[in-house]
This record gives sequence, C-alpha cells and structure tokens, in this order.
Amino acid sequence: MHRDYGMWQSVEYSSFSVGPETDKYRLNVAGFSGDVGDALANTADPTKNCNGMMFTTRDQDNDGKAGHCIKGGTYGWWFNACSDAFLNRDDNTKWKIDNYTGRDVQFARMLVKFD
Repeated sequence: MHRDYGMWQSVEYSSFSVGPETDKYRLNVAGFSGDVGDALANTADPTKNCNGMMFTTRDQDNDGKAGHCIKGGTYGWWFNACSDAFLNRDDNTKWKIDNYTGRDVQFARMLVKFD
C-alpha cells in the first residue's frame, strides 16, 4: 500500500465496528496507528472520510455523493463522496494518502481480532 514496491505496510484501528443490516452496515473506526496514512477516517478531506458511512453496493447507493460512486463494478465499500480507500474493488484496490493514489496495491487483507 505504499511507494516502496514489494514492501508490506500496515494500518490498525483499536476500534473497528460494522453496524447492523438495519443501519446499512455503518462503519465506525477509531484509534488509528500504522506506517501509512489513515484513508478510512480522512480528516484532511471530509468528503473522502469513510468513518460513519453506510455500506454501498451497485444496487444499494448509500454513499454521500449526488451520483453513485460505483459505476458498473461488483464491489462495495463505505463510500462518502467517493473514497480514498477501498480494498475490495474488482479492478484496482486503493489506499490513498498524501497525494499517492495507491493504485498499485497488489494484495490487501483485513484482519479482525475478537476480544
């Protein structure tokens, strides 16, 4: 996820939760740490902040954009007006930080630790 090709980079949130179906699987993250920027709770550009957003898919437009952030894809994400992060996009993953598009992400994994 970073300029150093072939290098693993990591992001961790001390709190990561997804709401119930009735709330459209709303994302809530807090407690960021990592060696790349925080693309989920982007405070530099509030329109790209995924934190607090409902999950959007091609057939469920729950993003904060007047149009639709998903244009014909088969993926879903917690888009705002669209996003600087989406790791399950079908044509190119993205984790944007500090003017770096992150479009060369080859592998991404999300791990959840249950208490």
